[in-house]
Amino acid sequence: ARVVAILQPEWLVAVGGFAEKKAREVLGQADVKIGRILHPSPASPAANRDWAGAAAKQLRALGIWQH
Repeated sequence: ARVVAILQPEWLVAVGGFAEKKAREVLGQADVKIGRILHPSPASPAANRDWAGAAAKQLRALGIWQH
């Protein structure tokens, strides 16, 4: 929360659902948009298939990345 307060980012991108949940708990009142991308876990079949492409697609869907 302190880093977000100091840097004042527009977005915080959580890597995975757990990170998103914790970010929302800690930053619930902060003026920052919170998004999530897939965690590149070896245990996740979805993450094992073109993780970089999936993450890029998720960032584009959030409107963060235009490439």
